[in-house]
Amino acid sequence: MMQKPYPEEGPNPSGEKMTQDPVNQSQVGADNGALELLVEQATQSKDPHVRRYALSVLGRTGDLRLKEIFLSAFRDTDKACRAQAAAALTGLGETVVPDLVSLLSDADWRVRYRAAEALGEIGKRESAGALVMALSDEKDHVRYMAAKGLGKIGNSGAVPALVGCLGDENAYVRKAAVISLGKVGDSMGRDAIRRHRDREETELVREAIRSVLSGE
Repeated sequence: MMQKPYPEEGPNPSGEKMTQDPVNQSQVGADNGALELLVEQATQSKDPHVRRYALSVLGRTGDLRLKEIFLSAFRDTDKACRAQAAAALTGLGETVVPDLVSLLSDADWRVRYRAAEALGEIGKRESAGALVMALSDEKDHVRYMAAKGLGKIGNSGAVPALVGCLGDENAYVRKAAVISLGKVGDSMGRDAIRRHRDREETELVREAIRSVLSGE
């Protein structure tokens, strides 16, 4: 039985409760004191639930001045906080793309992973080249997220690199490549999927191949 290779950055458990009273979201934007308190909670609280909630509320403000807070939160010890930081940066849009591209070279794979995630969600075609480079990352988590992000961007120029990922040693990377090639819809990608179909031995990837090719 294959074990999912992404325990560090997998889905977050639901039902988590706050361990201290948060700032009311309706106060933010109208009360600088509330904003300052949220920043303090996001950066200094010892409780990851509090940090995550604060990042969530700050992210909803869309305030570009908070960019560095969110970028720094990529280094939070808690994966849910890192995920919330990625969501917040996604909300800031294309303005943060250069910062995220730069972080694809960070020494910490968790930072690279979240940067790739946010770039894919923002979906700017200008970031496709950086994500193509990330397909060669030494960490399979990062390759997976880069392949997934390229599918969201939908740049046909990424097809050759995604085709190369069909030979990746990690099944989840191969699956992401198949799905992304299907989203791009390029004939070269679909031909590659057909050729790979008979060589693929892992069922989760074979299932993705069947799904993509069934839509033809």
